[in-house]
Amino acid sequence: MRGERPMRIEIESLALGGYGLGRWEGKVVFVPYGVPGDVLEVEITEDHRDYAFGRILKIEEPSPHRVSPPCPVFGRCGGCQWLHMDYSLQLEAKELLVKRELRKFLEKDALQPIVPSDPHMEYRTRAKLRVAKGQIGFYQEKSHQVVALGHCPVMTSNMNKALLVLYHRLKDLRRVGEIDLFSRGDEETLLVSMKSRERLGAIHDLFHALKKETESRVGLRVLWKGKVSHLGPKTMEEKILGHGILVGHDTFFQNNRFLRDKLAAVVLEQAKPWLEGPVLELYAGAGTFTVPLVKEGARVTAVEGHIPSARLLKENLPPEAEVMEASCEKALEKLKDRSFSLVILDPPRTGCTPPVRQAIGDLSPQAILYVSCNPATMARDMAQWKEKGYRLTFLQPLDMFPHTGHIEVVGVMAKEGPEG
Repeated sequence: MRGERPMRIEIESLALGGYGLGRWEGKVVFVPYGVPGDVLEVEITEDHRDYAFGRILKIEEPSPHRVSPPCPVFGRCGGCQWLHMDYSLQLEAKELLVKRELRKFLEKDALQPIVPSDPHMEYRTRAKLRVAKGQIGFYQEKSHQVVALGHCPVMTSNMNKALLVLYHRLKDLRRVGEIDLFSRGDEETLLVSMKSRERLGAIHDLFHALKKETESRVGLRVLWKGKVSHLGPKTMEEKILGHGILVGHDTFFQNNRFLRDKLAAVVLEQAKPWLEGPVLELYAGAGTFTVPLVKEGARVTAVEGHIPSARLLKENLPPEAEVMEASCEKALEKLKDRSFSLVILDPPRTGCTPPVRQAIGDLSPQAILYVSCNPATMARDMAQWKEKGYRLTFLQPLDMFPHTGHIEVVGVMAKEGPEG
């Protein structure tokens, strides 16, 4: 199939990862940047027994859902996959993706309508920028080639201003490796972290330029060979459902400033039937869910293995709160003889490790509340709990990642009702 003449393919739907999905002689073909309704001339780039990957040579008939992407490097930059299709179609596609991945578990009326991001531009508060050959930007898709970025339509305004400052100063900062930008949701504070061997004078100049141009309070951290230097604040206070949460340069924190509160509210509301009993929270971070749960009166044992996040978690909670600074595997081994009414988890995209899946099932809580940014690994994990008698009673997709093929999902698996 690969190397054959170009083929004419109509894109039928969208797949996880943001690919357009079409067929050629019965074989599924995944086409980056294909839009449902497109008729495309496609060249096969990667051929497998049951599926193939292709690239667009020509758009013969554009889909009515195609729009002009508001980014000059879209199609090369690996940050967004769906900037070229209207937002309503993105939401429909993500609902279908969730339904497709979790269809084996869905109980009647479990799936809720997707929660859109409003607005769906300038939502992103964090970015890991790469620096190479005098360019700053994101990696190209499936590559370590840096795509130069002058402005990103999904990043906050102060992050884009910081990007321009960094570009103008790059000639004076030739030893920079990578740069992390982390903005507070209201843009009042911007944390900047960079790897650099640059002389101190240039770093001070950069710090003052960032403060002036972004109009934000700036915390600059410079790392090189195990040494760390700080200018300005090391942390900033974010708000979740009105509660203050300290976060730092390395803290995981939900990236969509317009949907964080909604996500936390969904978790809190779904957790309420089981809050009279003890709650175990895994992958707790700095307390995005822990803080509102404790404020609600829940008795939470929070587990976080990332040391900087775990220490901030302790600062964000009252002294009597139980925080375990350990990997989930080690913590669950210590907790195996305790009883919990509810387990809440928000793992990375890879989902749970086999020992964590097994240990959660062995704890036999009344319910498992799972927050996931990857429905495929969520489905894999849930399959093991389904065998233990859990059923998926609630599933809420939220578009935390507009213009990408990614989706956030909150699912509740219950063994029996709160009364029983």
